[in-house]
Amino acid sequence: MLLSCCLALPAGGPVAHAQAPAAAPAHHATTDERRIRQQLEAARTAHENLLAREQQQAHDLAERRKEEQAAREQARLDAEKAAALSAATVDATARLQRTEQQAADLDSRIADLHTEQAALRAQLAREVARLSPLLPLAERLSLYPADTLLAVPLPADRAVTGLLVVHGMMADIASQARIIHDRRARLLQLDDELAQQQQQMHHVVNERESQRDTVNRAARAALEAQQRSNAAAASAAQAVEDAARRASSVQDAIARIEETEQRAEKNLELAARAAERAHNLREASAARHQAQEMAAGGGPGITPVTGGAGAPVAGTVLTAWGQQTESGAATGVTYAPPSRASVRAPCTGRIDFAGPFRTYGQMIILDCGKHYRFVLAGLGEIAVTAGQQVSHGAAVGQMPQWSGGGSRPTLFVQLRHGGNAVNPAPYL
Repeated sequence: MLLSCCLALPAGGPVAHAQAPAAAPAHHATTDERRIRQQLEAARTAHENLLAREQQQAHDLAERRKEEQAAREQARLDAEKAAALSAATVDATARLQRTEQQAADLDSRIADLHTEQAALRAQLAREVARLSPLLPLAERLSLYPADTLLAVPLPADRAVTGLLVVHGMMADIASQARIIHDRRARLLQLDDELAQQQQQMHHVVNERESQRDTVNRAARAALEAQQRSNAAAASAAQAVEDAARRASSVQDAIARIEETEQRAEKNLELAARAAERAHNLREASAARHQAQEMAAGGGPGITPVTGGAGAPVAGTVLTAWGQQTESGAATGVTYAPPSRASVRAPCTGRIDFAGPFRTYGQMIILDCGKHYRFVLAGLGEIAVTAGQQVSHGAAVGQMPQWSGGGSRPTLFVQLRHGGNAVNPAPYL
């Protein structure tokens, strides 16, 4: 038994020592597995987060596109409303312009009557001064003809001569008296005519102010609708207007506008091709449609008018096309309008530029289509904005206030086809 116990002890000792070193690799294996599992879990979480982020980005992108589409739709509706409001001002603005012309004609007639009155009064004063020395003699002759003529004894021939002189003088006095009578009658007639003209002028001025207020409210509504349109979506007209503002002259402004539009058309064509390559036919079609609209211009072009129906402002022509001026032949038509006269669009089209420009004052460039553009310069107030569609005859602004003192405001109207100025008279 003792031997067996002794044999058992060595046997148990070596076995225990042999198993102890095998425990350490098992522990390391467990740690590695745990680390791998943690890494896998982190990767899985990162992947899920990435998928969630991508889904959120896709959702945000869809929402932005939806908002952009809604903005574009709202911009389209506002632009259509602006165009409709502009068209609605045509008849009212035409009536206002006729009233303004009537008021200007009445004002001119009243001024002529005042001038005629002043001339008649001056003539009467001269006639009275001329007759005054003769009146005492005429009165004495009428009362005491014999005593007057025979006051001094004279030879017969000289007495006859005196009688003839007195007869001629009396005839002249009678003639001058008739002239004075007629002129006084004409003065009374002028007073009556002036009273009638001034009464009519008062009525016309009241009507003009009422019509002007109506037109201005309608024009402001159209302007506000277009401004909302421009704010709701990026306006394609902004680049055109910016190009015009950087120009040094009207000719340069027109050239820059056309260059900007051509560049925009080219970019739209490139975008359409890229969309086709990406098999996005809807975007390609939209880009091409926009390019075609831009190439067509802002309006249908221009056609000659008859009877002055397209005159943009009431008043008279101060300088005609081609008339010689200090700077050479006139490249447009200059009007001398009444104070605060309304200004109408000379064609149907789109506003390329509206605002102050160099020494031209407040200026509008109106794209009529087919590369025809009207330039209106010298306005006091502008009732349109860039990108706005206007109808032929719609209100686009009004002239400055003028009370007769200082330099009279004028409206300069120029028509350009491409880079060349052409005679606007057939279209006004």
